[in-house]
Amino acid sequence: MDDLTCPAEASAPDRGDGLRFQVLGPVRAWRGDRPLQLGPPQQRAVLAMLLLHAGRPVSVPQLVDALWDEEPPPRAVGTLRTYVSRLRVLLEPDRGLRQPARLLVSSGGGYALRVPDGTLDAAAFEERLVAAGRLRAAGDTAGAYAQLSAALALPEGVALAGLPGPYAQRQRDRLTELRVTAQEELFACVEESGGRAGAMADPVAALRAFAAEHPLRERAQALLMLALHRAGRRAEALAVYAATRRTLDTELGTEPGRELRALYEALRAGAGRHGPEAGARPQPGNTRSGPGPGIRSGPGPRPAPGRDSREGHDNRDRRLAPSRPARDPSCPGPPPPVPAQLPHDIADFTGRTEAVAQLTSALRGAAGGRAPVVAALSGLGGVGKTALAVHAAHAVRDRFPDGQLYVDLRGTGPAPADSGAVLTHFLRALGVAESAVPHGLEEKAALYRSLLAGRGVLVLLDNARDGAQVRPLLPGAPGCAVLVTSRARTLALPGAGGVHVEVMAEGEALGLLGAITGAERVAAEPAAARELIALCAGLPLAVRIAAARLASRPGWALADLVARLGEERRLNELRVGDLSVEGTFRLGYEALGPGLAHAFRTLALGGLPAFCRAAAAALLDTTEDAADAAVETLVDAGLVEPHGDDGYRYHELVGLFARRLGERRDGPGEREAAQRRYFGHLLATVLTAARLSGPRHLPPAPPHHPDVPGRPLADAAAARAWLQDTHTRLYATVRRALDTAPGLLGPAVDLLTAWSYALRGTPRHRALEPLVRHAVDSARRHGDEAAAARARRLLGGPCPGTDTFGRTVRLPRETLRPVPVCPVPPGGAEAAHGAPALPWPVWRRCRYERTPCRAALTRARLRSREPAGRRRERPRRRTVPGCSRSPPEAAGRAGVDAPVPALSYHRGPRTRA
Repeated sequence: MDDLTCPAEASAPDRGDGLRFQVLGPVRAWRGDRPLQLGPPQQRAVLAMLLLHAGRPVSVPQLVDALWDEEPPPRAVGTLRTYVSRLRVLLEPDRGLRQPARLLVSSGGGYALRVPDGTLDAAAFEERLVAAGRLRAAGDTAGAYAQLSAALALPEGVALAGLPGPYAQRQRDRLTELRVTAQEELFACVEESGGRAGAMADPVAALRAFAAEHPLRERAQALLMLALHRAGRRAEALAVYAATRRTLDTELGTEPGRELRALYEALRAGAGRHGPEAGARPQPGNTRSGPGPGIRSGPGPRPAPGRDSREGHDNRDRRLAPSRPARDPSCPGPPPPVPAQLPHDIADFTGRTEAVAQLTSALRGAAGGRAPVVAALSGLGGVGKTALAVHAAHAVRDRFPDGQLYVDLRGTGPAPADSGAVLTHFLRALGVAESAVPHGLEEKAALYRSLLAGRGVLVLLDNARDGAQVRPLLPGAPGCAVLVTSRARTLALPGAGGVHVEVMAEGEALGLLGAITGAERVAAEPAAARELIALCAGLPLAVRIAAARLASRPGWALADLVARLGEERRLNELRVGDLSVEGTFRLGYEALGPGLAHAFRTLALGGLPAFCRAAAAALLDTTEDAADAAVETLVDAGLVEPHGDDGYRYHELVGLFARRLGERRDGPGEREAAQRRYFGHLLATVLTAARLSGPRHLPPAPPHHPDVPGRPLADAAAARAWLQDTHTRLYATVRRALDTAPGLLGPAVDLLTAWSYALRGTPRHRALEPLVRHAVDSARRHGDEAAAARARRLLGGPCPGTDTFGRTVRLPRETLRPVPVCPVPPGGAEAAHGAPALPWPVWRRCRYERTPCRAALTRARLRSREPAGRRRERPRRRTVPGCSRSPPEAAGRAGVDAPVPALSYHRGPRTRA
């Protein structure tokens, strides 16, 4: 049926420099030859609604109702404005910052999209339909056929495929109805011209597939009856009427309409005259006026010379009697073949007990259901979706005696499988000859559903990209079942039950490791085996690769492989043959647009187990709504996982992969700026936690507190829970910053200070000591004395335990060092503080407080006026004279090391020398 198909070149955009839009199929756009990345489905739905309004304004409430109907989210208007802003940047990339938009403009409390005529395929489609109607009314059947053929070459699948919202559904129904009506008009042109209009190779075969796809449309059945009558196959035409009558009675409880009954009576009367030329012959009338064609005389097929017309008619009646419906020529030869296309089951499949039970229970119920069973498995790449689906399919294959179909849809690759090509593969597996396979996607899908009706077939669709790719491959009748695997969490399939496949628990992963390497090797090194599973983060693909490497090297101990799986080398080591963890993740990453790819790399710089909308907005330097839209798209792509009520997270190996990509593709300045914003977000969150914990936990204000919002915490319990949950990864994040980013020393020390105050009175407070020492060493190594001084103050404070006083004396002495040269001379102190010059020990003692305390200044002045012989010595008092506020520090004159003073937290009686 070549005349009804959309050739590949017909769906491509016109070549040129202008914009071109497609809504007849998946919503797409091009600028010249370059396709545009239109963003998430809701953003594409906004674009489609504006396009279909043809430049007329659409109000904001209309857009909100079109996307969310009666249940809009709390930030619906803000999200909508974000979509419009992105579309403006996409449509007019060269527009200046303050220049008004020319295409997507604000109008009347809403928006209007003003694009030139001829840029939207739906508008061209409807214009051709109108032109065909005018030509046909003028008697130009050939011209009408040409216009209808050109119009039907434009659609590329289901209109507005994959778009959410009630408006998209209404427009999808309208455009689908227009397309079906155009197909009926095309067949009517062929019938009216006696087969002379157009170049349709076999109108009967084309009409049979079309009528099977639309069994309740009486006009389609009437056109098929007329085509069969014109071909001299009246018995088959009468059988079509009998089948249509049964279908209408079963589905709707009604009889055929007046026009179809009149056509049937006319054909029956003609058949009673024994020959195609006996009496008046039914002909297609002006079928535009009603669902059924009229009757008029005209030429018909003649029998061969010398052959009796009655004999020919009787032979046809014996072959295709109405009481015995004709066999569809697309399915020759009983019995139909039974395909068995499932891949082999995995011998070492372990675990997944719950998921297997859930899937097999659902699949076994397909025989008694009212609709086909559809189960969708989603999850991270490498999590074992395909292995689980194949294992469950083999467990229930005896319940599907008519066969099992399988295809890899290559949804994560650069060239996903075309649904039409997959249908051709399935039809051939079901016994349809190559020459009998229809050419159009909808025709193939209709024949596919017809063949599966009344049969028990299991269909496994592996690695699907989206719902638009899967929907044409779903059976239409009960008794069949479909298993779909995809990285996308939402495929929007009708009646589908979802199963999200998580990473393996430690026990299941150990079982898989033992099944491949040998249980005795795992039992010999239990600690190393658990550490290996932790380094693989429970990902079945990573565990399988590690186990395969161990199995191929019997001389290795498990600890040897564990030692090789450091953070820098882990992804390189998790590779064997053509399997690699990094390659699996890269498939999903390369399907992202440039903006989403950058967001994927940047969001991994945080390194915490989970991040919220505010953290994502800080890392991406954007609004929370825009950050939420980007993260949700990454969730749909299977690269980020939702976590909790308002959180997201990377799988450990995915986060490692994203950070490695960032190091290769983003500049160090860009990464450091994002991390600074993120540290500002963490600092604001820790300050909130300290404030909620009580007044005694309030830290001093940091020198440069960035204006970045933190994570909202409801109360003290929420603050303690957040500090508990994030302690380990927050520790690792700060340490990584101290090791790799000298520019983050200041923000890291600020965060450590606030964190130390927030943890006061808890056992975790003392656990910060190694990290504080590391901060002091890093600051000294990079010459940042201010950061080193602020970090040193944290080591002398009181801590839980019995040796509080000893730590107060010992830690400063261990960490501080004398500075031989005063960085700010005493004269500078006098100018800075408006006071006489202070002795160096007093200045050195107080300068980290910015200004010496008033008591210290007074005491210093008094001591400076006393004669040298009368100055009091306090050999037992070890604090520096004149200052009791500042933390202890090494006091030394220029070039001379002085004894390191220690801070006393009690005041004893003064002693005079």
